[in-house]
Amino acid sequence: MQKNVLLCAVGVIFGFAVGFFVANSITRPGAQVASARPASDAAAGPLGPEQAGGPLPPGHPDIGKAGEGEDATASAASTSAASTSADAQAAMDKADRSPKDFQAQVEAAQIFYKHQDYDKASLYAGRALSIKSNDFDALVLAGNAKYDGKDFAAAATFYERALAVKPDSPDVRTDLGNTFFNRGDLERAIAEYRKSVAVDPNHLNSWKNIAAAALQKGDKATASEAVE
Repeated sequence: MQKNVLLCAVGVIFGFAVGFFVANSITRPGAQVASARPASDAAAGPLGPEQAGGPLPPGHPDIGKAGEGEDATASAASTSAASTSADAQAAMDKADRSPKDFQAQVEAAQIFYKHQDYDKASLYAGRALSIKSNDFDALVLAGNAKYDGKDFAAAATFYERALAVKPDSPDVRTDLGNTFFNRGDLERAIAEYRKSVAVDPNHLNSWKNIAAAALQKGDKATASEAVE
């Protein structure tokens, strides 16, 4: 009897520990890739996406649980903010006047991404990539814009292209894994996270993401391994 009580207590403690760990785990994809973000935004703290179904606490990657009306309202508000922003207008004018200027396209993409106008961020990142198709930062920025615009398949494509340029980037590898998580492919997500820790065994976000995906699968053994 005492042994059973002890085991139950250990299980409860483990559950709280993993839950706390995961709740503080996954950063918004792209947030850790400072080189692909405007300097003024690079130091922003991690943002916890909406909670997925099942036992995961808040902070788990967004898999579309938030109301579509709320997403649409937020998107409209951010687009309106970008359209009235002096820096966004100036960057857009400069990029439009110089369509062959790679840096101008990147700067416009960065500013619209900062203002959460992901359509325009994607537009200008795409124009930048039409000039330099293998630029790592532009590829990551394009992936981030697609991800935050909820187009996870397109985001994955850009992250994969970025990894073809720099295959040893654990940050982008983790972002790629998150695109699979959000599409419900937990096995592939974990596989990508494991590739990340193979490159950098101390990459904390990858371990946290493994735990999050494993909990979503109900795989407590893998979750335990990830948080040890």
